[in-house]
Amino acid sequence: MVKQIPNTITLIRLLLAIPITINIYQGNEGLALILFIIAGLSDGLDGFLARKFSWQSKFGQLLDPLADKCLILSTLLALAFAELLPLWFVALLLIRDAIAVMGSMLYLMIFEGRNTESNRWGKHYTGWTIALFIITLLQESIGAGILIFNLLFPVALIGVLVFTALSLFYYFKNQGKELYGQLFGE
Repeated sequence: MVKQIPNTITLIRLLLAIPITINIYQGNEGLALILFIIAGLSDGLDGFLARKFSWQSKFGQLLDPLADKCLILSTLLALAFAELLPLWFVALLLIRDAIAVMGSMLYLMIFEGRNTESNRWGKHYTGWTIALFIITLLQESIGAGILIFNLLFPVALIGVLVFTALSLFYYFKNQGKELYGQLFGE
């Protein structure tokens, strides 16, 4: 159980992204700053403990960069929505991260022969999400009072939620089970 201390610290950092983001968006920058500093210090602490006491794990190796990325991206987006950072700057950083993710996926597919499988529910999710974005943008640009958009918006929203649940269920049932076995040695 003691070996899980670094992973617990990392998980707390991941969860701190939520109140940091909310506080930035609500104008509580002081509290957001304190929480962000705590999250930043936790990044060094979890790594130090894992190395010092040989508490490293595959799960921690996966969770640590995920927590860092969630913290950075959520804070970045909150600062953009609060209009504290220019949108062009935020867009540039988001493009950089998208390129890095796509590069990682290509590397896995080309050099390690691993395919990043997409399941049929995930494809439905993507389609419904695209439809929701189009409906939302049309609603905002043409007019929110148009009846067809008022009817289609909740249908698309429910469709996205349903296919999110189905795709996650399928993932955890198949690829998630395989990933769990690799991370925790089953």
